[in-house]
Amino acid sequence: MKQSYTVVLHRAEHGWWVANVPVLHATAQARTRSTALKRAKSLIQFALETIQSEGAKPPVENRSSLEVVRVRAAV
Repeated sequence: MKQSYTVVLHRAEHGWWVANVPVLHATAQARTRSTALKRAKSLIQFALETIQSEGAKPPVENRSSLEVVRVRAAV
């Protein structure tokens, strides 16, 4: 069964793209957005294969617990 996982992308100060997979506590990065997404997908596949090989169940993402919030801060 295929699962979908949320990937949060942002551009870091050094210019690279960072792709976070919150439910797996995993991060990939690359110079381009598309490469960061490809690496995140590979990372997800690797993590799921590793979890399965250890006899554990893959995590199920609870989208209702995922929230993206912008916070302003004075500098």
